[in-house]
Amino acid sequence: MTINASDVKLLKSQRLTDEADGGGRATGTPVVDGEVNNLFPDISRLDRTLGRINLRKGFAGVLTDNADAYLGAHCILTQAPADPRVSVLLFNSGSQTDERDDARSAIENYVVPATAAPFELLGNQLAGQRSIAGVQREEHRLPEIGEVYQLVNGTTSSQYVRLVSVEATLENFIYEYSSGQFLTLPRRRLQLGISAALLATYPGGSVNPAGTTATNAASQAKATVLSTQVADAAKYYGISPLAEAVAQGDLTLKVESVYAALVPSTNKETALLDQLAGYSRRQYLACGAARSPALTFAQVVSGQSRSFLGTGALPGSITLTVNGGVYADDKKGGFAFVSGSNTFSKLTVDYVTGQIDAYKATTFTGSASSSYTPAAAVTGETVTGEIPVDLSSRGYVYTLNLANAKPKTGTLTVSYLALGNWQELSDAGNGELGGQGSGTVDFASGSVSITLAALPDVGSSLIYSYVGDNAAAYTQRTGASVAAKARIRHRLPHDGIQPGSLTATYLVGGLTKTITDTGAGTLSGDASGTIVYATGELDMELTATPDSGSAISYSYQQGSVADNVLSVTPDAAGTVSGTIPGAPLQPGSVQMSWSVLQRQAVPSSATESTYEETLVLDRAVADNGSGGWVGVTGTLDYATGAFTLRVEESYDYKEYTYKQTGGWPFTSTELESTTTSLQEQYGGTLVARAQPAGVSYGAQTDSQTAPPLSFDLLPDIAEPIVPGSLILAWGGDTYVDRDGVLYKGISSSTNAGSAVGAVDYAGGTATLSSYPSGKTASIDVQGCLTSNSGFAVVDATFRTPGAPLRPASLQLTAVRTDTAAVVSATADTNGNFAGPVIWGSVDVETGIVRLKFTADPDDTSGASDIPVIPALLRYNAVLYSSLPLNAELIGLDPVRLPADGRVPIYREGDVLVIHHTAETVIASPLAGTTETLARAQQAAIEVVDAAGIALDPAQYTADRELGTVTWANPLILQDVDTNPLSLPLTIRDRVEHMAVCSEVQISGALSIGAPLPWDLPAGETQVSSAVAWGDLQARLHTWYTQKTWNSGAPNWTDSPSGDSTTSNYNSLNYPPVVTNKGAIAGKWAIVFTGTTTFNVVEEKLGVITTGTTSSDCAPTNPATGVPYFTILAAGWGSGWAAGNAVRFNTDSCLGPLWIVRTVLSGQGTVEDDQFRIQIRGDAD
Repeated sequence: MTINASDVKLLKSQRLTDEADGGGRATGTPVVDGEVNNLFPDISRLDRTLGRINLRKGFAGVLTDNADAYLGAHCILTQAPADPRVSVLLFNSGSQTDERDDARSAIENYVVPATAAPFELLGNQLAGQRSIAGVQREEHRLPEIGEVYQLVNGTTSSQYVRLVSVEATLENFIYEYSSGQFLTLPRRRLQLGISAALLATYPGGSVNPAGTTATNAASQAKATVLSTQVADAAKYYGISPLAEAVAQGDLTLKVESVYAALVPSTNKETALLDQLAGYSRRQYLACGAARSPALTFAQVVSGQSRSFLGTGALPGSITLTVNGGVYADDKKGGFAFVSGSNTFSKLTVDYVTGQIDAYKATTFTGSASSSYTPAAAVTGETVTGEIPVDLSSRGYVYTLNLANAKPKTGTLTVSYLALGNWQELSDAGNGELGGQGSGTVDFASGSVSITLAALPDVGSSLIYSYVGDNAAAYTQRTGASVAAKARIRHRLPHDGIQPGSLTATYLVGGLTKTITDTGAGTLSGDASGTIVYATGELDMELTATPDSGSAISYSYQQGSVADNVLSVTPDAAGTVSGTIPGAPLQPGSVQMSWSVLQRQAVPSSATESTYEETLVLDRAVADNGSGGWVGVTGTLDYATGAFTLRVEESYDYKEYTYKQTGGWPFTSTELESTTTSLQEQYGGTLVARAQPAGVSYGAQTDSQTAPPLSFDLLPDIAEPIVPGSLILAWGGDTYVDRDGVLYKGISSSTNAGSAVGAVDYAGGTATLSSYPSGKTASIDVQGCLTSNSGFAVVDATFRTPGAPLRPASLQLTAVRTDTAAVVSATADTNGNFAGPVIWGSVDVETGIVRLKFTADPDDTSGASDIPVIPALLRYNAVLYSSLPLNAELIGLDPVRLPADGRVPIYREGDVLVIHHTAETVIASPLAGTTETLARAQQAAIEVVDAAGIALDPAQYTADRELGTVTWANPLILQDVDTNPLSLPLTIRDRVEHMAVCSEVQISGALSIGAPLPWDLPAGETQVSSAVAWGDLQARLHTWYTQKTWNSGAPNWTDSPSGDSTTSNYNSLNYPPVVTNKGAIAGKWAIVFTGTTTFNVVEEKLGVITTGTTSSDCAPTNPATGVPYFTILAAGWGSGWAAGNAVRFNTDSCLGPLWIVRTVLSGQGTVEDDQFRIQIRGDAD
């Protein structure tokens, strides 16, 4: 007797329900193929609305009356549900008897506890709360949205929680370490929103130097918070169509997704606003003297009001008098009550923006007074980078060589993507990397060793960021230390201006103001300044700014000018001599222009060495009308044109060196500079512009409407301005810079102001497009910081604090170093940035952003690069986070499962079945004829009617070797139960290829161990992962005897307990008989109640029958109607006594299988849907 295809069945379990006891053992009832609701119930409207998970247990069973082996048994999904909002998965728990609760526990073991979390509970967290309060040290990593933690209260209770929001503030906690002796402990306070309410109360401690106290105020031991790691214990199997066609011989293929939905969830969109790109930890530096602005608080929401200081603030400098109370900030983002009436439950401040939030039971609106020291936030010299992960570079251990830019202690972070989740390692300042992995940092050499806790995903990157250990010096430039002036510059449309001929007029308060040219290159009257006659360039400091909308009118005499290029060579003193053609020359009309070269060294923001470059500077000088040059050594003979001119001046060259201080691992690199005097190098070309004596002049006019106003903020100071540090008082208004834009009139209730100009941080200037009239030129610089080190970057790599992102939601803002222009870009739906300055891409699935700042992305020489200020590189984005649904309604607790509800269905080592089903429609089959299909070597051929019902196999013969179907004669169109079928018939033939999966990538790429034998199309071809049981066969084994059987504590192990009996059973000559149809996976005991009588006991079923040694023992399996086993009477020996026992085990020819149907929230598209499971194996 052998095993036929009809003997292999999918058997129902005891209870096809979603109750806790659903599942259980196998029954003998097959699942009827094609029957509606044969395993799962209908999908209700509530299921469609909320989502639902149904679990059903089945068994692959071989129902034969022999014990033949069903070889290589496995199972696959051959057809997925047609409804895209319904997903089916398979998994094997390995148990013949487990129930739904057991299966649920196996599924929920996706994450398991790992190490201690980076925070502790602060105070008691009560049952029913949907947020928890925590506390952590400042240097510890902030928790991220989507992370899962376990709360453990001793042996009393435990719960997994998923974070849906994270709020952090810095506070000072007071700790009494001895009677009357106190310490102030700065810590980060956390308010963490969780996806589901707490089911029990979890005690938390109060802050102490080590963390938190061991007990709470009621002396209850504090609960432990554990981080979790992905265990992914349950393995899931499913089906996905090919995304790309494959060819014969291919060893790689790509499916639409390597994931399938397990948990229903709904997307929640979270806005990420004004996020710093790259390293985000900042320090605050005072940029000016204390200010005392009047504030107005406005309502935000009930119980919360808000006001703004207008600029950044130095931590610890803010005093606030509001609603009868005086408060001082605590340096950590909060306020401490000082005196008066304390009517607020909480006050907080954002030191970067100056935002103050006030909280009380009834919202406060009104005025307040304040005092604070303005400050700018600096990050240092931020360095970012990545290590791409591909098939060849994927591994657990990586190294970084940061010798060119050694990291500052406590700043290095490394992030990597594993199984679609971001993991992070960070340096706590001691040279050791901790977190999801381990590693070391050698601060002396810059070498970093990284060992990851999991393999990173192919196609992702290791992202690292840190602050370079180059000490940057910041200088405050305010008040009398700088002579800032407001100026108007203009170039007349003509050159060759007659000295003394220029007159300019403008209106101030409706009155005409006049500027005159002295004839010596200077201006007088209602302005001071200079004029270059040869070029018509004017630089004016007006006594008062013009009326709004008015113009400056110019009138002057102009004559022709001759340009001549002179070939000269400087002597050792840097002086050249020569003759200007066209003499005699008109005094005051001569200008000489040339270029010089200067060396410049700039400390690198990305290397410890310095950037050496040669600057090309343009020089120009006019004659003074008296035979000399304005501001430059030399002479000029107007009669002959002979001249001398010093074209090479000396300049200060600042040379930078680096000095190592301290011992490892606490070494630091300090930046030192030495200033030496060098002489410029003449550029090689001298251009002379001059008018001949007696030149004829003609009258000209010009008008300059609403001229822009230039602020010279840092005359003779070459260091760049630190962004966010500028505060100016001019003309009765206060101006502040924000991201390169100059604002005035900042409202304390909204923080909004009027944008009136732009700041050139590198040049130390600002330009106003609009300004009040009648104001003097003097500017009071109330706040300004400059830095001695370069801080420009031309590329950046970073990751967002969560993923995936909504496509086309990432918006970037940067500020150019060279022009101070604000540039922005938004990613398109493909994740690309396409200039004109910002180029690059964002991977919305991982959150990795790669940027290049350039005018030409194809120029690899660097000539087109555009430097930007890294501290001002910010972004907005919309983060998708999955909002899990109610566990009781959907059928599983989603907290311990992937946040997006998806699980991988392909893994390395899995058996894959790549299969394609073709259909051949036969409109009118002819009895006795043969249909030849388009291909041969099929794995299966079946025939169905117009409704998809299978034709009785007796009505045709399929030859899978040749690929033919021959109709019976006579041909009766009926199914196996003789029900009539309808035309047309369709022949479905399936080809398939089984292979071992050797590589899985989240992109959908799969590698297989054996080449494909066919060309297969995308879409129609399916790739199924197989649940493998191996060889299935009924058998009886592990036979032993015990002299004594303890019914109160029976021995169900596979070894005897105590002495064996002298009596035995002759299994050699009378072997017990089992069949595939009757045997179960069980542990049995024949327990003697007398010398010949016994009870038959099964571990789970208990006593199922009695027997005697004189009769065959063949207890019936009620599920199948045949014996579990048969023990022959002839085999029993003599000498048995009451209490003796015979122990043995039986194995079934059953493969347990859990089937998961997941209904995603949304409208269904198919009324009567189906999926197909195929049980597969081999037998003679």
